[in-house]
Amino acid sequence: MPRSFDQILADFAALKLSDFDDEQAGINKLNGLTAELMTSPQPERAIPAIFAVMERMPDTHMGTPGPLVHTLEQMSGLYERELVESIKRQPADLSVWMVNRILNAERDQEQRQFYMDLLRFAAEHPKASDFVRQEVDSFIQHQSRRAQQRGFT
Repeated sequence: MPRSFDQILADFAALKLSDFDDEQAGINKLNGLTAELMTSPQPERAIPAIFAVMERMPDTHMGTPGPLVHTLEQMSGLYERELVESIKRQPADLSVWMVNRILNAERDQEQRQFYMDLLRFAAEHPKASDFVRQEVDSFIQHQSRRAQQRGFT
């Protein structure tokens, strides 16, 4: 019998750093949870819970980009507002990675500027770790090079 949505959310909430001591085991656990989530009605109700996992463990490697990001990206148009709010609360490796991925897609200049500003905000955020700041800096450099190549400077 399939588990309830609340049971799946409880497992997301119970994730902890030690689940990723063995990185692959942690990613496998996320794969199972996200696959189960996507079979439930209205999986987008879990968007805040997924970002909460990222915020609780902002420097933890959970895939590149991994099951959390892939799951959220399946809900295109539904997660972006929560992504912005998540970065405002606690920039995390995966959340800034997601902003970079959004910027890699074709965007108009106004959208590009919004997401570039969000990266700059993350870089200055008092809760951002050195690791996340380094990631943000590399993404800003990457996106600046792309903008120059495309004549968006």
